[in-house]
Amino acid sequence: MIKKVCVYCASSSKVAEEYKKQAYHLGELLAEAGIETKFGSGSVGLMGALAEGVLSKKGVIVGVIPQFMVDEGWGNDSVTRQIVTDTMHTRKKTMAEDIDAAIALPGGCGTMEELLEIITWKQLGLFNKPIIILNVNHYYDHLLRMMDHVVEENFMRKEHLSMWSVVTDAQQVIPAIESAPAWRCNARDIAAI
Repeated sequence: MIKKVCVYCASSSKVAEEYKKQAYHLGELLAEAGIETKFGSGSVGLMGALAEGVLSKKGVIVGVIPQFMVDEGWGNDSVTRQIVTDTMHTRKKTMAEDIDAAIALPGGCGTMEELLEIITWKQLGLFNKPIIILNVNHYYDHLLRMMDHVVEENFMRKEHLSMWSVVTDAQQVIPAIESAPAWRCNARDIAAI
């Protein structure tokens, strides 16, 4: 049963409306399913849209944000609960704790870094839950091709390509979590190549 998820996404205010619509709809769907959402606690862009979607359906959204971002005024005061961390590293660790899945919406360097880190944790057996990439407007196509290339060049095993699932619409996220293949309990046995 899915109780809590973490959503990685952008705070850019200049992205296309379709990205924001998908973030908002994902928030609605998570709230309607009674799933608590953790996110980076931004108030604009996809982060803001996600939070608005969750709150529009009376859901629970927990913002995790480092103190320096609070000091800059980048936090979201409308969240259900806000956790303020001392560093970015602590923020990412806190976001990944006690969750049933990690979801990546489109985003910039920070979002991609979070996504690749949680994939790395899964490869090393530190995280064994589903990872869902919401590939709105083919946003992640280049990254997914790059991951295929990583395998082709023997920097990762072909089995590692099953560490995540890719969907194209917010409506597909919860079913993708529910049907995600179990990750191997002996992940470290194949971590090295």
